Amino acid sequence: MILALLSVALAAGLAAAVLGDFGRSLDSVAGRQDQAQARLLARGAVDWARNVLADDFKRTNVDHAKEMWAVRVPPTPVGEGEVGGEIQDRSGLFNLNNLVPDGKADPLALAQFGRLLATLGVAPADAGRLAQAVVDWIGRSATGEEKNGIASSGLRDAPGANGSLLDAAELRLAAGFDEALVQRLAPFVTALPAPSRINVNTAPAEVLAAVVPELELNDARILVAERERAWFRDLADFSARLPSGAQPAATALDVRSRHFAVIGRAGFGSAVVRMEVLLDRRETWPTILWQRLL
Repeated sequence: MILALLSVALAAGLAAAVLGDFGRSLDSVAGRQDQAQARLLARGAVDWARNVLADDFKRTNVDHAKEMWAVRVPPTPVGEGEVGGEIQDRSGLFNLNNLVPDGKADPLALAQFGRLLATLGVAPADAGRLAQAVVDWIGRSATGEEKNGIASSGLRDAPGANGSLLDAAELRLAAGFDEALVQRLAPFVTALPAPSRINVNTAPAEVLAAVVPELELNDARILVAERERAWFRDLADFSARLPSGAQPAATALDVRSRHFAVIGRAGFGSAVVRMEVLLDRRETWPTILWQRLL
């Protein structure tokens, strides 16, 4: 009888274990399905953003923060899931790759980046050294040389990268850039294919002060406040509103944006996905330069 009871207990234990494993397998399958559905929803948000930008490209010749593409979409129910996201203009930020657009340092961009660093509180003597450090990082990475004991950032593995930065976060690997300085720069810099122009309708005051010689930060802030009421129709309009003595390099500026980041957030079941995509709107339909799941 004891043997029979032990046998029944063993069988019951094995059955419970099998059922437990089966339940976990079902949960795993369901989790993967939820993840796949969430990714589809996030990609749908990206395609929606591409449609919005394509329509904007056909309708207007000016980009500014009052347009429909700049409106953030809150989490919205879609079937059994939810999706939301936003389009962020990248053409209003300083493009770090403009420092070395064709394999050689660009003196104009070097001076602009130095002014941006100084505007953010970096000593003028250090600003020039730090700007040159970014030039060295981009230039040496194109040849595959090791820098600061680091052979690769892990962000430059895409075909045709040619040493250009793929993410402004790579500044952490350039000599002299600590975490605090990288975080201070983050709202004002980006990494785009070079050469690129800066949209004066979306650029922060700090960037405007950096790219327009003799434009003080306070005057740049006044310009930003004014464009909230009336954006710049063209570069002539922008130049006309500048204070006396401040004249921009027209080749470095624009009133239209070409590069946008789309951040799509989606949830389905137990899965949550965040997808970031960089778009190039050179023509009507924006092309995807890269994408990543976060």
